[in-house]
Amino acid sequence: MDTILANAVASVQIGIEDYLSTDPRRALSAMRNISAGILLLFKERLRELSPPDSGEVLIKQQIHPKLTPSGALLFLGTGKNTVDVEQIKKRFSSLGVTADWKRVDGVVKVRNEIEHYCTTEPTSRMKELLADSFLVMRDFITSELKREPVELLGEKTWQTLLDVATVYSKELEECEQAKTKVDWGTPNTEQVAEYLRCQHCGSELLKPINSEKDFLAAIEFQCSACGKTCLFEDIAETAAEECFGADMYIAMTDGGDPPLADCFECGRTTFLVEDELCIVCGASPHYHKCAVCGVALTVEEQQFNGCCSYHHWQAMKEE
Repeated sequence: MDTILANAVASVQIGIEDYLSTDPRRALSAMRNISAGILLLFKERLRELSPPDSGEVLIKQQIHPKLTPSGALLFLGTGKNTVDVEQIKKRFSSLGVTADWKRVDGVVKVRNEIEHYCTTEPTSRMKELLADSFLVMRDFITSELKREPVELLGEKTWQTLLDVATVYSKELEECEQAKTKVDWGTPNTEQVAEYLRCQHCGSELLKPINSEKDFLAAIEFQCSACGKTCLFEDIAETAAEECFGADMYIAMTDGGDPPLADCFECGRTTFLVEDELCIVCGASPHYHKCAVCGVALTVEEQQFNGCCSYHHWQAMKEE
């Protein structure tokens, strides 16, 4: 077995041993090892695709061109540094290699959160990480490395991943089913609900415990991971920013209307521009056109009492 692949397998196996340990301090080690194992599996695929005598060019950060005596152009990998996550993404894209990057990014995010102590319940996120890792590795090992996961990782390691993923998927399905009982009001708000996470441990395993409330802000959720509760109004802003993050970036860099804005009533970044509604406090625009020039007013201009920013400035100037 190649060194990179052997290291990948060892990392995942050690990570599972850490997970099965009764010592809670090994939770961080488990996350580090499992996430490292996934990235090593990816590097193994790049190694396989590297041409012979190229210095395993596709896994190296530094690539140098070289002319052979016959005048042919070769690209050689040099140095000890290997590709990082973003470089792997780019090389996979150009080579047509498929990986579940949404879940991979989630695994890396969980690992980073724990390492930076952004959550007080590291063990509560382990099942989520393992469930996503299972799906990532199952598909990649089978479709790209052309191997059987249970044979590559070992029966004990694979069975643990399988068991955790099965239980987690069932719990997540129950949480998602419970959310369907909530009247979210608009499709966009329902989309935001998919990104709700526990404010205490960061888990997505949230169930509404009073879904009949008339106002979304008052709906309380219980976390199946850590057992604590949180209100919609306290977790909606983070969920909305996560949900529309990519669209917000595009609007900022390429122009266009952002899908999300700061609410002029509660100040949270939870005002859905398309729906003309704040999903936390329920505020909607009081004014739609400037009383002076008739131009359409933006969310930010609601504070100017029916005037656009220009005519508000003019009025303030004249006082």
